[in-house]
Amino acid sequence: MLALIASVIICAPFQLHVGRRPGFPLVGVAIVMLAIQSVEASPYLDVSIWAIGLLVSQLFARRSLLQAMYLTGLGSTSAFAFVAVKSTLLDLGVWLLPTFLLATTAYYLVFLLGELVRQRGRTTTDERSGVGALSLPKLGGVVLIVSVLATILTLVDASVIPWLERDPLADLTPFVILLAASLMYILAQRRRYLGNEARMSAVVDAAVELPRHTGDELAEGLRERTRAIVQASDVEFRDRPPGKKEIGVPITLGSGPAQYLVASRGPGQATFAREDERAVAALAHVASEAARIQTEVDLLERRANSDALTGLPNYGAFQKALIDANENRPYREGIALLFIDLDNFKKLNDNFGHRAGDELLRAVADRLQGAAGGGDFVSRVGGDEFVVILTDLLSLEQAKETSDRIIEAVSQPLALEGHDMRPVLSAGLAFSNHRELDAQTLVEDADRTMLQAKRSRRQGASSSGASSVSISSHRSSRTNEIVARAIRDNRLMLAFQPIVNITDGRVWAHEALVRYVDPELGPISPPSLVARAKSLGMMNELTKQIITKALDAAEEFHRLAPAIRCMTVNLELGQISDSELGPFLRESARAHPDLTLCIELNERSLRSVTDELRRDALLLQKAGVSIALDDYGSDDSSVGALVHFPMNILKIDKSLIDDLDDLRQREVVKSLQGFGDNLSYTTVVEGIESAAMVDIMIELGVRNAQGYYFGRPISRAQSSERLRRWGDQASIGG
Repeated sequence: MLALIASVIICAPFQLHVGRRPGFPLVGVAIVMLAIQSVEASPYLDVSIWAIGLLVSQLFARRSLLQAMYLTGLGSTSAFAFVAVKSTLLDLGVWLLPTFLLATTAYYLVFLLGELVRQRGRTTTDERSGVGALSLPKLGGVVLIVSVLATILTLVDASVIPWLERDPLADLTPFVILLAASLMYILAQRRRYLGNEARMSAVVDAAVELPRHTGDELAEGLRERTRAIVQASDVEFRDRPPGKKEIGVPITLGSGPAQYLVASRGPGQATFAREDERAVAALAHVASEAARIQTEVDLLERRANSDALTGLPNYGAFQKALIDANENRPYREGIALLFIDLDNFKKLNDNFGHRAGDELLRAVADRLQGAAGGGDFVSRVGGDEFVVILTDLLSLEQAKETSDRIIEAVSQPLALEGHDMRPVLSAGLAFSNHRELDAQTLVEDADRTMLQAKRSRRQGASSSGASSVSISSHRSSRTNEIVARAIRDNRLMLAFQPIVNITDGRVWAHEALVRYVDPELGPISPPSLVARAKSLGMMNELTKQIITKALDAAEEFHRLAPAIRCMTVNLELGQISDSELGPFLRESARAHPDLTLCIELNERSLRSVTDELRRDALLLQKAGVSIALDDYGSDDSSVGALVHFPMNILKIDKSLIDDLDDLRQREVVKSLQGFGDNLSYTTVVEGIESAAMVDIMIELGVRNAQGYYFGRPISRAQSSERLRRWGDQASIGG
């Protein structure tokens, strides 16, 4: 009897996981001890004795009387099932191994059924619950191992022990039971050793990996590592310390509040071991140190890159930001540098003291940050000098407009040391519409322009005393010369983007887009190219070159794919008049009878339409020129533009489909498609970038579309190669 109790206690640490996740369900192998009947009177008395050993072992393991009693009761019920099946089958003469297979299966089925009932309503971390939480291969393996051990013990007790017993009164059965329990204890300690080794290795890996994360990533990484290493069902940060069946340690991540990192396990899982507590403490220490060091590094970086007086980035940070803005801007995006100097700053210091000067600098810094956009970079680069890097620009005009707004905001009156004053600023603006080989040239141009403006004010050229922005004439004239030479020498290139019918998946038109890459300066953005051509009075010459090259390319496209007959080109509204390009457009259309020339007019330009321009548009339509209203919906769109001006194609701007999850956007697109159908307009939706968007457009009744999903703008040679390979197929996977 004592041997049976002791054997159950000894082998209790040997437990196995039979679930799809670590920790649940957890089963023991102490049922092996009931393979040999130790009390001749009744095998069920053995179960009662066995239950005493189970209760003692669970009290040590669980440290909870309630849980120990629950597991003892469930285990005893399962053991009765084991003994009942075993006794019945042995009485029927069934072989030992099949007998123990069925008896062991009955034991674990009853035990796991009780555990699953207790787990009802709980969901595992991989969203499996109930029977789905079990791993049948693992469970089958445990049943087989226990059955084989029980068979071996029975054979040893029945065959080997009688042969060894010299004294008829000797009974070696307890020795066999204790030996088997000792072997299981050794196996349990071996598993514990391997587990500790794996846990230590995982902690070392975490110590290497966690310092690579910062902020929320560090906290989430710590939670995931802790959960995996200690096989917890949940890990959280909270204000209260760990409770029962939980382990945790105080932790502070960076500048955040002090909290507890707490790991917990659900019902049926083993209690955390001391090694688990140490692992959690080690992980928390590593994460805390990583956060502390990162906070100190960030503080040092801010101090090294910040101006102590105003808090703005200093000259070093400005240089890095300028290089980044120059190198990493999209093809069409321009940047500008606004160089600002406070006039009469030394005089203010002399009259009111340095404290007043410092207060003025801080006020200017705050106003600059408030007036600049979220994507713009503001820095103090000298005593009374500031710079603003303007990004996401389309033209010099936009840069000048933004700069004027900033300077006006900074120049508003303020109270300084009890005196009302208005800051007066001199500012130089240098604009770049292409990637600079050396971004420092922007600084030199803007600084030179600012100094010229300041010198001019001192010499009395400006008597208003107001702040002003001067544009770098050096940079502007340089770019003007490049654009003028490109137009005069007919160096402009075109890129072509397909326009498709999404109902039959066919290309039926191309839009011609101007491109120019200067050998020295690199690509010049189309908006800047057009703006320069306008300022140089060369817009009509530029447009003629585009139309001539576009129609020549259209002839080639038509030969390769006869169904493609249309070529669209962007024009300014005023260019359609007879005094500008009206006759040229009509003659171009007649010279290509097999093609359709379509001119795209920006929706915003139709606000200034006149009766004469309407008549010019009708003349173009009679000559075979189609008219498209481009970018409809990009601005304060007017329904009047749709009904008061002759047109054939309505192009819906991509801003109207930037969030197709919004029911309102879908309804707007659907309504515009219906409007176009009723007025016999061909409606084209721009900005289609995915197959999902195509499906939504078809659902809304849209038939024509344009966007990157069907092809980015590519050269004439590339477009011709595409047509040779794929014909007029709209989607070619690239």
